[in-house]
Amino acid sequence: MKPIPDNAATSPEHQRLAELEEEVRRLQRTNRVLMDRVEQRINDEGGAFAAFQAASRLEKTIAERTAELRVLNERLEHELDLRRNFEGALLRAKQEAEDAMASRTRFLAAASHDLRQPLNAAVLYLEAMDRKQLSTANEDSFRGIGLALDTLDSLLSVLLDISRLDSGGLHPEPCHFALQALFSRLAQEYGSLAEAKQLRLEVEDTDAVVHTDMMLLETVLRNLLSNAIKYTDRGKISMAVIPAAQGLRITIDDTGIGIPAEHLDRIFDEFWRAPGSSVSEKNSMGLGLSIVQRISRLLDSNIAVNSTPGSGSRFSLQVPCGDSRLLADVDSPARAFTGASFSGCQVVLVDDNSEVLRSMERLLKSWDCEVVAATGVEEVLTTIIDRDLSPQLLLTDYHLADGARGTDAVRAINAEITCPVPAIMISSDNSEDLRSQLETLDIPLLTKPIQPARLRALMLHLLADSAGV
Repeated sequence: MKPIPDNAATSPEHQRLAELEEEVRRLQRTNRVLMDRVEQRINDEGGAFAAFQAASRLEKTIAERTAELRVLNERLEHELDLRRNFEGALLRAKQEAEDAMASRTRFLAAASHDLRQPLNAAVLYLEAMDRKQLSTANEDSFRGIGLALDTLDSLLSVLLDISRLDSGGLHPEPCHFALQALFSRLAQEYGSLAEAKQLRLEVEDTDAVVHTDMMLLETVLRNLLSNAIKYTDRGKISMAVIPAAQGLRITIDDTGIGIPAEHLDRIFDEFWRAPGSSVSEKNSMGLGLSIVQRISRLLDSNIAVNSTPGSGSRFSLQVPCGDSRLLADVDSPARAFTGASFSGCQVVLVDDNSEVLRSMERLLKSWDCEVVAATGVEEVLTTIIDRDLSPQLLLTDYHLADGARGTDAVRAINAEITCPVPAIMISSDNSEDLRSQLETLDIPLLTKPIQPARLRALMLHLLADSAGV
């Protein structure tokens, strides 16, 4: 806009122009205010629309997620139903397996009893034979029959042990006892087996006292000694006790074929046998070391093995130390008296199996015993009363006819005679329940098939005790 000359500043035109310019400025301010309001309103309306759009999208998303959750919930309910059904099936299968295991255990126990009856008779008949009348060829046959019967007994024992371990029928009952009695018994029994293979068995004397289950420990050591003899063709087997960081370790060393390093992890597997075992060991089922490992776990004892192929192996078992002040009152049937005579000793024998009865009677008579044998309590009581006998020892089977028990026979016979005499219970039942029952009655148990050497030693021991020797 051109500047207004001074002489025209007061002119009407100038005033009019000034008014117009002021109106323009006012209109511009008003326009800016209106524009601001319009922009604010647009902004406000735009935010609400955006919120509306966001709310619409959120509602749609919620609906979609709700539908997804509904589907997922239905799927979870279906899976829960399947899982409940599956768990129910598992529980039923578990119960069926436990019932089957219990049934198998009962069957094996019954089968073991029935099978061991003729086996026991065969062992006793064999022991009663007069070997002096045998020719060299017959002596070899005699020895072969004995080994075959031992193998059969070993297989039956393994089957029963496996069954009881699987069913949870074995429960450790630890006590404090000296190892020497057990070592002496094992040395006597396995020494002859080692000699048969022209091996030496060296068992070191020990004054160690341990705290564990005696019967289960003996089972472990028997399996380890038997295994060592099986896989050793020359040299020796030795058993000893050495100090350990925690307690003691019982070691069994052999100079056998050894075990390659790649097989060390498999030796405790069921039915596994070391490569290179002799043909004579093919009858073994490969269960001995599996039993050893299972019992070691029951005893909470560590079993370890070190081996060098071609040089031999060492198995060692950790056992806790015992307290000599708490020694259990345990008699060892293998100690002393082995050279004593039974001449004139009256023995009452009760067994409902006629074959076992005849074979046992024949064995006892070969030891110069005077035997009163019967299949039932009434029969033997009649004989004792009619002949006015005073027996010195009672031998009876635990399971007698018509549900009678050997403990009933012992009680009835001792009630009839003037002075009660010691008794020995004979059974194929080696359960802890029976052992506990007989221990309460102070009656020792011999399991079938009877080892004649153990029977003889136990008889002499009881007779010496009753005579006050």
